[in-house]
Amino acid sequence: MFRASQHQGHDYIMDLLEQLSNWHFYLLGSFPRGDIGGLLLNIILALLAILSSFIFGALLGYSRLSCRPYVKYPCVAYIETVRSTPLIMIIFWFYFFLPYLFGGAITIFWSAVISLSVYASAYEAEIVRAGIIAVPKGQLEAALSTGMSRYKAMRHVVLPQAFRIMVPSFVSFFVSLFKDTSVCYIIGIVELTQAGIIISQRQPDRMYAAYLCMGIGFWLVCFSMSLVARKLEKRIGVFDLESIRPEACRDDYMLFPARKQDTDPEMLGACQPQDR
Repeated sequence: MFRASQHQGHDYIMDLLEQLSNWHFYLLGSFPRGDIGGLLLNIILALLAILSSFIFGALLGYSRLSCRPYVKYPCVAYIETVRSTPLIMIIFWFYFFLPYLFGGAITIFWSAVISLSVYASAYEAEIVRAGIIAVPKGQLEAALSTGMSRYKAMRHVVLPQAFRIMVPSFVSFFVSLFKDTSVCYIIGIVELTQAGIIISQRQPDRMYAAYLCMGIGFWLVCFSMSLVARKLEKRIGVFDLESIRPEACRDDYMLFPARKQDTDPEMLGACQPQDR
């Protein structure tokens, strides 16, 4: 019995080594003879999504700090709706809705990028919001006392400190978004997950080895980025920005602060800025 299990383990190792011989398809798909795919496509999707959604996400996070209900509540509604919706539903919705909206075909690649960007913008908004709140109010007051305008104080004093604080959270979110790109296989994109599925269907007796190779690919990228995020967190000393007072607003950071009559009385208590 021991010899049988030893022989079986040897077969598993040989199957895994045989799967690793398909490394080009796992990493690059059919490229250069065809389209880019595999692990490289996962990285490209994650990078395009997090970069294209950054400006919109930053505006959402900044606007959520306003004490004006007509500015704050639409941002809250968008952020919470997207964060409460499974990514696969967002992908399906844009995959079927965008061709109908524009009256023409949109490639599955751009459908995936747009879906991931919408999804990422809500999470980036929370990182930006919490990063700004993490900057003590005294920094803004000191800048204003030197004669700076509110715009210059935000641009040269508050935001540089806030973005430095946000960096570890953005790296951690990129790791999460990279893993989420695996869901895009459902609409036919040949990224790492779909590449493994294709190989496992060609060799169904070696399915476990194909899925193990997929796992190794995701683990290598995620573990490397997690180490980077951990080092940044230790260096800067900031952890889990999204947990910093999600109900708070800092209207003093707005370029055009709200007047008291424009502020919801029920929100006023949560809006009072507090030094950390």
